[in-house]
Amino acid sequence: MCRDVIFMAWLKQFSECTLIDATHRDVDVLLLLSNSAYYVAYYDDEVDKVNQYQRLSLEDLEKIEIVNFIHIHLGFRYKEASGYFHTLRAVMRNPEEDGKDTLQCIAEMLQITKQAMGSDVPIIEKKLESCQEGYQRREDTKSNC
Repeated sequence: MCRDVIFMAWLKQFSECTLIDATHRDVDVLLLLSNSAYYVAYYDDEVDKVNQYQRLSLEDLEKIEIVNFIHIHLGFRYKEASGYFHTLRAVMRNPEEDGKDTLQCIAEMLQITKQAMGSDVPIIEKKLESCQEGYQRREDTKSNC
């Protein structure tokens, strides 16, 4: 039985860059943080429910990258292999927002929660000229993007 206590949730604030439906709309993603894991849940707003999710132990979270204050890459291990990423894009509510505060808050909450478990995770800020630069750099990894 799962004993996770969810204490932070970012509801419908993200879109995972690889999940685009037939009409080329982003698929909504919920990011949930518990005392020992984070969840990436895929939300279908047409039926108003989560249709799938993935639970990742914070022990497997290896690094957090904030890219251009638009994307956050959550690097994790899967079955002891590194190089996996969830790449999420902050959806801005208005043109004046840059996503910096939201992504920084999420990164810090993940880091603080992992520190409470007795280990740390680095937060790395990156500036890329374009998204393609980031994707090309990771083409040899098992990234979701």
